[in-house]
Amino acid sequence: MRKVFLATAVLSTALLAACNPAPAPTPTPGTQTDFGRLQTLKPGQEDTVRTKLKVNIVFVGYRQTSPGGVATARQISTQDFSQTLPKTYDAVNRIPSSYGRIEKTGNTFDFDYNYVFADQAFEDDFFKYLTSKEAGGVERPLTVQQRSYNCQTDPNVEDPTCAAPAGNINRPITGNFEIDALKTENWLADNVSRVGAKPGEYTIYFVNWFDRPDFKFHSYTRADAADTDTGAKFGARGSRRLIAWGGSTRQGAAAQRVWFYDLSANPDPWTRAFDITNPDTDGDGAPDYRMPPIWEYGTRKASIGFGRKVSPDLALVARYTAINLLFTPSPIYRAALTPPQLPEEILLDMHVEQGTGAAAPSTVLKPQLLQDRVSVLQPFTKFSNAVKETPLDGKLADVYKCFFPVSADDICSPNYADFSGEALFQYGVRELREAYKTTPAKQYRLPIYLFNDNANSQAGLLGIAYDDGETGTQSFVYSFLTPDLVGAGYGFTDTTVHETGHHLSLSHPHDGYDSEQNLSYGPSGDFFFVNTGDQSATIMSYNDLSRTFGQFNLDSQYRYLTAAYLNNTNAILELTRRAGKVSGVSSAAVNADSLFTQAKAKYDALDYLGAAQLAHQGYRAVLGAAQTAGVSVQGYKWYENLNGLQTQSAAAKPRVSKTFQAQQGLVIFPEETAMQRKLRLEK
Repeated sequence: MRKVFLATAVLSTALLAACNPAPAPTPTPGTQTDFGRLQTLKPGQEDTVRTKLKVNIVFVGYRQTSPGGVATARQISTQDFSQTLPKTYDAVNRIPSSYGRIEKTGNTFDFDYNYVFADQAFEDDFFKYLTSKEAGGVERPLTVQQRSYNCQTDPNVEDPTCAAPAGNINRPITGNFEIDALKTENWLADNVSRVGAKPGEYTIYFVNWFDRPDFKFHSYTRADAADTDTGAKFGARGSRRLIAWGGSTRQGAAAQRVWFYDLSANPDPWTRAFDITNPDTDGDGAPDYRMPPIWEYGTRKASIGFGRKVSPDLALVARYTAINLLFTPSPIYRAALTPPQLPEEILLDMHVEQGTGAAAPSTVLKPQLLQDRVSVLQPFTKFSNAVKETPLDGKLADVYKCFFPVSADDICSPNYADFSGEALFQYGVRELREAYKTTPAKQYRLPIYLFNDNANSQAGLLGIAYDDGETGTQSFVYSFLTPDLVGAGYGFTDTTVHETGHHLSLSHPHDGYDSEQNLSYGPSGDFFFVNTGDQSATIMSYNDLSRTFGQFNLDSQYRYLTAAYLNNTNAILELTRRAGKVSGVSSAAVNADSLFTQAKAKYDALDYLGAAQLAHQGYRAVLGAAQTAGVSVQGYKWYENLNGLQTQSAAAKPRVSKTFQAQQGLVIFPEETAMQRKLRLEK
């Protein structure tokens, strides 16, 4: 009996085990590599930090088209947005990519859109706020541009006055209630929870005050914005009246990722929206697509508003301005600077080339303030600056004059693709090579030439950030001052912060790249309206209303750095493997892998600075271990790799555009066009 019982018990246990099998062991996360099991690092591979990004699109003062209803001119159909907005974005290094190989930064976004129509209480509170003292609202005379709208005349040709409003406008502007743009942005940011968003999330507010009984003709201002050196108040100019603003940094609050766009304001001077009569306002032969004031939509009159609907236009603004250019833009240069060994120190090497009788350098340049402003773009790198003043004469004056030829006969480098700029470029390369002979190994010299001319030798260019002409690597920063530019209110400091921002990676907020469409575009033709990207808190814009880098700039830069640290760590691990030094680096690799895994979690949570900090720690740990193990890790030195200087011929042919017209693929756009210079100098 006992044997039978035991057999039965064993059989029962077996049957129970078959019905309830033991749970399978949880696999160890990650991938087995020569350095051990790694979750995030991928030695020898170019990796991508892919994240899901929520974008809130909030309509204030707009009404939604009812299901099955016919969309009217000023109603919103979210279907227009779902058909227009991108699903993903892959950031690329724009100028290096123009040399024939698309070079991704390693940052990819999958978008999650949240559409919200603000309720009546929110709208009432918001528009009440706009008329309050807290918003800084004050009645002002009409600007030149507003009077130009009423008369449909060019503000630069004649005083825009007329006995009666133009016949093709829907409603003449009768007042100008000016509201502080930053205070408006802050109110919207403080109240995002009322529209179902969280503080710190990317949020677009599309505003329409016009269809309410309490409507006031209005504009937004940054009235006190002034040049750092001259004190010239650009914010007081009518050309700087705004319909949009956002991306400001704010102490003691969550990161502010709000941008508002109000078609019931102004009309917008920065996109010539006050001119609703002429298709081509910049004279380049292509009609300029721009958004008229809200009351012109659906008009039957002869204007750019004829037959237009606001809903698809706002969808265009959301994609091609807010998302592509402000929220998730592509940089123009590599944030890594000298891959795979990134610099630990950056010297802002300023050469002031002083013309006899030109403004004293101390009145137009503040070196330490410049350093303080740009250092946020490389927060884990030690910055310093040096200023060397030399006369703008002799050979230097000759190559400087070559940069601004009067005619084709003036060109100095006919055998080079850059026939006017090559002489100045080579002059700088010779100086840089000599300077690096005594430069500490871990220091990166960022060469900045500031030409303080005593004559009006050129038409008004303020600055440019050059590349090396062969690989699209950043090379020199040039800033220019002439008596006319000083008279227009400009000094060196703000221009040089802007151009150094380019050198350290950042794009303008008015030109960029759409990765899904493989399309480069700027404020021209069908994309003229993207000039509203300048209406954001960034010194990278052209409207002179910001002195520093805004929240959108900082987010982008810290994302670029996170990916750069990740991929350069992967590269160093591959160098280590090839050198046969794996055993000495394995422990550092595993520890760094944990840091990168944490960095990705912070990245997904929108803590981009925290992500970059952890990624930097992981990178430094692996780099240090590799160097201790005897692995040769060298940073790229563009000035030592210039084939064209030896062969006396153009070594590379990047795709360069003289205009901002949209083009397939990656191109190098101009620093500015004639229209942008006109806007910048306009009162």
